[in-house]
Amino acid sequence: MHPAQQATVLISGAVGPLTATLDRRIVTIAIDQAAQTIFVTAEGQTGRATLDVTDTTGASVEIPVRVAFDAGTVPQRLALNVTGSPLDPLWLETQIANLVAEKTRVQPGLAMHLGSFGPPPSVAPGTTASVAVPVQIPGGAQYYDVSGTANVTVTNLPLAPFAPPLLFYDDDPERIVADGPIFRGQITPGTPVRLYYYHQDGTEPSRLVLVLIADSQDPTQIQVIAASAGPSADVMGVGHAVTRDFLLQEPRNEGVVLDLPQLSAYVLADVPLDAQQAAAGSIDLRIVSGGAVDLEVLAAPPEATGRRLRSELGLALLPGDGHHRTGVFDIAGYGSETIAYTVGGPDATTIYGAKSPPNAFPAERGHDYGGYGVLHTFVFDASNPTAQPVTAYLFEEPLGGVVRSSFLVDGQLEQVGCARVSQRYQIASFTMAPGQNLVSTLLTMTDGGSSYPLEIGMTDTPPLPAVPPIAAPDGCFPKAPSPAPSPSPSPP
Repeated sequence: MHPAQQATVLISGAVGPLTATLDRRIVTIAIDQAAQTIFVTAEGQTGRATLDVTDTTGASVEIPVRVAFDAGTVPQRLALNVTGSPLDPLWLETQIANLVAEKTRVQPGLAMHLGSFGPPPSVAPGTTASVAVPVQIPGGAQYYDVSGTANVTVTNLPLAPFAPPLLFYDDDPERIVADGPIFRGQITPGTPVRLYYYHQDGTEPSRLVLVLIADSQDPTQIQVIAASAGPSADVMGVGHAVTRDFLLQEPRNEGVVLDLPQLSAYVLADVPLDAQQAAAGSIDLRIVSGGAVDLEVLAAPPEATGRRLRSELGLALLPGDGHHRTGVFDIAGYGSETIAYTVGGPDATTIYGAKSPPNAFPAERGHDYGGYGVLHTFVFDASNPTAQPVTAYLFEEPLGGVVRSSFLVDGQLEQVGCARVSQRYQIASFTMAPGQNLVSTLLTMTDGGSSYPLEIGMTDTPPLPAVPPIAAPDGCFPKAPSPAPSPSPSPP
């Protein structure tokens, strides 16, 4: 039974009045002797007991009694609104699993398990599909096991792609050493924004929490295209994963549409951080309906509850670390460039990650040297005027130190490993027929944790086909040579 529940036990074949006893008083009992029925009522106490029922002949029966709460509650019906075309099946499967996990209620100390479900084969814009997700919550010795199915209705809303004109850059203080708000901004209807955040924990465990608050009394919907990574002590890997995933999602307009509670905080992300671990994210946000939405990034202690988090909203921002890597920047049309290249002529090159986009508010002191959060679009307009077929190469060359890169070349993801030495490394290659004109579009972002500037370009001189091993002398982190052994002493 559950607490406050009543059960009826009918005894058959008994002679005369019944006697009922409990070895533990976790329930109350009442006997209807005429009907030979026992009423068992659970109150607030949980646990196990044995109900011993005896008649006048001495015949008896032991009835096990258990009072406990369910291990949790599985939602029967859920709705997931997404955007994008084409939707990546693995991405969609992750969004469905995240929604079910968010809405499933689990008792403290327990864990839920999702069964295999797989995403629907295709959900084109303007269509709907249903997915049944099996959920199990083992209760252990204290709770009842729970098994259920969450039926998720997935709707792909036909929203047009968008390019945020504003960048919220949040990297100051880069290292979290106290609790409180780190960054604050407002998203207004008609003006989408991109949030790029990058933080590393200090010496004590912490949490990085992203909160959205609808300012309007009217229902508010917001589209979110998010790539995030962490927690991880591999700070370069965190930044690289964000760039890679965002390059795949943003051009497809692949995101979710959230219904925000009116005048209440919605936790968009809650990342636990151990000492020295990092977390980062690139998130495009657009209001679909409703009024303005406030955004806050908080550093919170590991044990902070919802009430504790809400108490920090609106407080003064934590002091920066003196580097001023924060602010609101104007990125409308910023980071786009067309580069002409002619086979047989000079190599065509450009450099990015060397300067900050302009401040949206000139009075602000913040900067974004490196252009973190900026989506760069480079269009290479190449021609081969010769009478011979030629292979043209896209390449990168580090100019500022250790760097990892991801590029979307004509829709195809190309990743260059970790590089340090100022040498040219191949990104992609093209075979150009005699007299052919070729246009290739390259999208990229700077990686959090990497060092810039970086040169990219097109040439017909083959660059190095791959970066060296990470521990090689010209790799990212070469190993120091082992000391030479001491000479053997000469005999006397």
